[in-house]
Amino acid sequence: MVSKSPNKQRKAAANAPLHTRRKRLRARCLDPNYASVRNVTIRVGDEVEVHRGDYGHPNSSKGEKGKRHGEARGKSGLRAKVAGVNIKSGHIFVEGLTHSTADGKEEGIPVHPSNLVVVRVDDSDPIRLKDLQARNGDDAQ
Repeated sequence: MVSKSPNKQRKAAANAPLHTRRKRLRARCLDPNYASVRNVTIRVGDEVEVHRGDYGHPNSSKGEKGKRHGEARGKSGLRAKVAGVNIKSGHIFVEGLTHSTADGKEEGIPVHPSNLVVVRVDDSDPIRLKDLQARNGDDAQ
């Protein structure tokens, strides 16, 4: 039986093996090809849209940098591909979400999966597609 104690819940999440942590990196799926699928595990190559955070206000025209850069919030709800997934920290890196470091290099900004929505699933893995089609209710394959 799993404990109800928040302390033990946090400890179990922090000490979880990587293969279970990866499965926690899930986001809503709004891909029209998989209308019945509620959420998917985010992978590199998926196209996502940032819905929350400094970069997730699509109707805001207040500036382009965001609160993290000392400017007003709002960078027209970015829609781009996933550039990287950090399973250990539980963050996603999206193409186009970068900031410059002190030595002038561009560095990705980590985004939590709950702030993202998967708009288009990467179709390079046939096993993943077969699983998604089964979850969608398609019996074609």
